[in-house]
Amino acid sequence: MHAKILAIANKKGGTGKSTMAVNLAAELGWRGHRVLVADIDPQGHAGLGFGIGATDEAKTIHFALRRPDADLAAAILPTSEPGVDVLAADRNFDGQVRLGDPRCLARALDRIRPHYDLVLIDTPPAAANVMVCVLLACDGVLAPTLLDHLSLDGVRQFARSYHHVVVKLQAALLGLAIAPMLVDFRSNMQKLVLAQLTSGFGTGQVMRGVRVDVSVAEAFACGRPLRRYRPDTRAVADFCAVADDVIRRFNLPALTPAGDQAAALAAAVSAGRLEERRAPL
Repeated sequence: MHAKILAIANKKGGTGKSTMAVNLAAELGWRGHRVLVADIDPQGHAGLGFGIGATDEAKTIHFALRRPDADLAAAILPTSEPGVDVLAADRNFDGQVRLGDPRCLARALDRIRPHYDLVLIDTPPAAANVMVCVLLACDGVLAPTLLDHLSLDGVRQFARSYHHVVVKLQAALLGLAIAPMLVDFRSNMQKLVLAQLTSGFGTGQVMRGVRVDVSVAEAFACGRPLRRYRPDTRAVADFCAVADDVIRRFNLPALTPAGDQAAALAAAVSAGRLEERRAPL
């Protein structure tokens, strides 16, 4: 069985794409899925979230945009998380796709898909030519967004680009799902923007969100997913719920009982009973 490939994308920067890539991968890997994080954003933050950076530009995901014979298998790096590998970014990538084939990334990923259950592609906010290659390689899109008006505009812009690629280039995509990030419903603006999201895209496309939690940024600073850095925080329970939603939305195999994970973890967080499940640091 070949992996599903999901792009994590938004036209606006700073919406939590790398945060989602790292922590969703860690959650699914913890459940027994084989996950590859492909970091095509030259900032390289998804790799850094696992403490990984590329030292050889030929051993990065971006090599597939330069050479038709790119061997991505040779560029895969293991992480300390169970079931999770990384294709790191070339942090010197200039944004230019040097191949005339917009399906070059799809062809390169096809060679390694049989080894995984899911490939998550962390994308840059701009670089339209790169995004076309990504969309032609993937099966669906997860769009993290903040609940403010500029981020809402970024989601709308991305949705237009998404549908343009689907129609013009006949991409076989399973759909677009939206994940609110840094959620704090004490803010009336966030409530208003969420209502606009669900009204504009439908409740079926808006997933459960991730609440504000300072531990997320702390974990990134340490080069670890949140589940390993501090597993007894509410954001871990939120990423668990997002994983349940992704499994259902994109028809991934549920290796643990779907829907039970988030509820059980949230209850454990509330009761402070996570110590026995804490991963060694």
